[in-house]
Amino acid sequence: MNLLDVAFPHRAKRSFGAASFALIFLILLGEIEALVFVALAVVAHRLDLFVDLQPIILPGACLVALSAAGVFWWRARQWTKQRIEMLNLWAQGGTAYGERLAKSRQQQR
Repeated sequence: MNLLDVAFPHRAKRSFGAASFALIFLILLGEIEALVFVALAVVAHRLDLFVDLQPIILPGACLVALSAAGVFWWRARQWTKQRIEMLNLWAQGGTAYGERLAKSRQQQR
């Protein structure tokens, strides 16, 4: 398993699992920390403030990243299941995929 399989589990016909959740969490945590670093160190020219506020910034960033990754994980599991179903139908042939797509559009109305 490589990083692309973790980031895009539907490519390997797998569901969005714990490894994908952890990857999203770490990416969000890094982005939040980088955003705060840029805001304090580059824009405000206060690198010392960034270092001094780490006991406050890191738990807050973890909370935001954890909640956002949790919501994404909850929604992505459903998206992945639908994507795998559509890939399986596509593999069966164009008519099966078209019939399934027409059926799902009729149910939406």
